[in-house]
Amino acid sequence: MIKVRVKASLVRMGDRLMGDAGEPGLMVTQVSARNGEIRLSHGGAQTRLTGDPLVWVMRAEPRVIEEELPAPIWRPSGPRRTQPWEGGQ
Repeated sequence: MIKVRVKASLVRMGDRLMGDAGEPGLMVTQVSARNGEIRLSHGGAQTRLTGDPLVWVMRAEPRVIEEELPAPIWRPSGPRRTQPWEGGQ
């Protein structure tokens, strides 16, 4: 988990809101926006934010896959064919 500061509209399901003392709070289960207000549902409660302020959340770190991708199956079988609009030699 990493601590990030994002706009309230970019909070995702599964993020944890940061508490006043810096401890991770409850997990966000729903994000909705209506009439300039953003509602973050967590547990049995909601946090209502006016506008789109920055909020601190704990978010799972993005995974980076460090494997090499396999070679492509398709390979051209010969030289590239010239198209009629490209002109001939």
